[in-house]
Amino acid sequence: MYKISIIVPIYNVEKYLDRCIQSLLNQTLKEIEIILVDDSSPDNCPQICDEYAQKDSRIKVIHKKNAGLGFARNSGLEIARGEYIAFVDSDDFVDVRMYEILYNTAKQKQCDAIFCGFYKETKQSVFIKVIEAAQYTEYEKTDLKKIIPDFIASPPYSRSEYIHDMSVWHSIYKHSLIDTNHIKFISEREYASEDIPFQIDFLSVANKIAFIPDLLYTYCFNNGSLTKQITKERFYRIKALYYLLNDKANIYDTKGLRTKRLFIGYIRSFIRKIIASNIENNQKKDLINTIVQDKIWNEIQSVYKTSYLPFHQRIILWAIYKKKTTIIMRLCKYLDLRLFTIIKKHHSYFTRKQNTP
Repeated sequence: MYKISIIVPIYNVEKYLDRCIQSLLNQTLKEIEIILVDDSSPDNCPQICDEYAQKDSRIKVIHKKNAGLGFARNSGLEIARGEYIAFVDSDDFVDVRMYEILYNTAKQKQCDAIFCGFYKETKQSVFIKVIEAAQYTEYEKTDLKKIIPDFIASPPYSRSEYIHDMSVWHSIYKHSLIDTNHIKFISEREYASEDIPFQIDFLSVANKIAFIPDLLYTYCFNNGSLTKQITKERFYRIKALYYLLNDKANIYDTKGLRTKRLFIGYIRSFIRKIIASNIENNQKKDLINTIVQDKIWNEIQSVYKTSYLPFHQRIILWAIYKKKTTIIMRLCKYLDLRLFTIIKKHHSYFTRKQNTP
């Protein structure tokens, strides 16, 4: 049996694929299988996958009808034989020591999952370090259930958007737990994230997980990803994720404050992408107006106060609650340091008479 099965969904990433696969083939941990899932990629990726499979017996290739990232991962899970499972996005790459470090730590500490630090490309050729634990840190059953909300979003008043990154690619997972509990990915074509529900499902049945500070994964910026698309359907996927997480996490997030913060953050990010896009101005206004007029805000506003957020996020939420589409567009377009200073002088205007949850 392989120590780790590495599942790599592939779609339209021809210029990145060699870099990704080479970083996996060169792993210091040799007892791995690499499952390349060709999701009907329209470029030369299918041929590249087959060529690699002929050169190295550890590589398995699945050619499947296009169904998206989540379902491609599920296809890999169906044939995986490793003791642990890993997921890699095909436009990213990993440190050659990554899986040896993660596997050895998991075995020595008897953990069901291990999470490492990573480099994140925030824009072209600009990388930041993301370290979720300064030293080896583990959580067992009782404490583990307490941190599940931290994979959704931060609590009120925290300046950070999240505490633990929800992505599945900077970690390994015990295969038997996934199999026994029938844990699968949902479709990102229906929900704004396929990773968060997977994390909740896995962490809910895990006995022990751990974080290590080692920076072993590199997440690369890709303008062509689904999350960059500016469509009304994106808003509906964010709504669908919100309601799904309310159901999945209600025993861990009883007031729904984490899921509401996640929803608010996703919407704020989406609105700023709309403003920055090159679609017509009247289209931008119509799309943002559709978002702020939605009845879901009655549910959000009744519980989540604007004062829970840092100031620059607070004023945008205030404008959303007031359904001020034009103000939202101006704020998102011009909210640089100078404007932030001007608005802050009028701080009381945005914060007076807040409702209690």
